[in-house]
Amino acid sequence: MAPVDLADEVEVRVSRGRPGPVSCRCPGRPELDGPNNLAARAAEGFRRRFGVDDRCDIRIQKRIPVTAGLGGGSSDAAAVLRCLARAFEVRDREALAEEALAVGSDVPFFLGAGPAWARGRGEKLTPAVVPSLALVLAYPRSAKLAIRAADAYRWLDASRSDPANAQKLGPIHRAGFKPTWLDNDLQESCIVRFPEIRNMIELLEAQGAGRAIMSGSGPTVFGLFEDRNATRSAVRAMARDRAEVASLDLFVVRTMQRQPGVASWKSQKSASSPSMKRSSRPT
Repeated sequence: MAPVDLADEVEVRVSRGRPGPVSCRCPGRPELDGPNNLAARAAEGFRRRFGVDDRCDIRIQKRIPVTAGLGGGSSDAAAVLRCLARAFEVRDREALAEEALAVGSDVPFFLGAGPAWARGRGEKLTPAVVPSLALVLAYPRSAKLAIRAADAYRWLDASRSDPANAQKLGPIHRAGFKPTWLDNDLQESCIVRFPEIRNMIELLEAQGAGRAIMSGSGPTVFGLFEDRNATRSAVRAMARDRAEVASLDLFVVRTMQRQPGVASWKSQKSASSPSMKRSSRPT
């Protein structure tokens, strides 16, 4: 299996000098159309903050799974803010970051150009040096495993206030590649409610992942491997030997220090063009 470009394509069209509403469409995903989409909310917030009323049409080609803990909606919102900042020549980064935070706690992260350590609600960012990583993502297609981020944080708060509610996930020690700097505080309380997450973790580690953890608020799980050859071998082995992968989508991906075409405040099109197009990519 070849690595995939697990990225949404976000297109923003601004009708300069023509007042109008914000529209948002996701072809093939009508449930994501409309004003409740984070991308549309980001555009509305931008318009209020910077006093513009030009018509704004957003089109998102979704490739990142929805409600998967992969930051798809947040990265789409950040992409819209980038495009509008370029279209209207907004250079106030602090104000733009505040609008990003108003949309969601992890949206400011996606305004950056690469990995970062986040503190506070997610708005206090420090650039991080992270090597290129080879990953396998396991995403369960079952709708019953969809986890809202608000629920994941509520479960975490409940487990911290009453330790009896928490179920610890025992460490799985494997020989070889063992990164120790990965952790996810949301994972344990989610596993209490969805044991399938633990099954995915064990599945990836049994196939050679040095570490596997839940991504964000889940339910996607990712495993770290030594290189891309190892990721491909793991996916082939799981597809051949494991009946349980029939309910999973498996992705081979790699991370990058800096994604092509997403340097701060730069558009893929000229600043004079009324159509600003951006691909939103997870880091």
